[in-house]
Amino acid sequence: MKEMVWDKPKTQAMINRDMGKVCKIDGCGQPVTHMQGKGQSSLCRDHQLMQREYGGMGRLDRPHTFHRSWECSECGYNALEDARLQDITDEMTKRRVARTLMHGDHNKTRKADGGDDSASNVISLCFVCHAKKTILNEDYLN
Repeated sequence: MKEMVWDKPKTQAMINRDMGKVCKIDGCGQPVTHMQGKGQSSLCRDHQLMQREYGGMGRLDRPHTFHRSWECSECGYNALEDARLQDITDEMTKRRVARTLMHGDHNKTRKADGGDDSASNVISLCFVCHAKKTILNEDYLN
């Protein structure tokens, strides 16, 4: 995983440029991070540290992913505890594989129906529960 100690504080010019900006993750509203790196002009420090580059779930191009967790909301499966991944010794590689096993699902209101990417509308599902929900609810239909 990326070490937070590798991060550098923003320069004064960067701080001035980002003055007044808030985190783009739905429902956050915190000021953007004071540290350089990916997401420096659009995420607060907490969400910056939740990005894939730090071993987390979040992707800047998919804001709903910041609300995923390692545990399935339906069946309780925990991707990081999967026995099939225990032979992976590098923690970042293990997390990369585990991330593919967990999906963020727009649970209350589908994205296609105007649902947002907020924490109240996104739940974490393992790939099996997500596939089951999608098929049974016919979420794939327009």
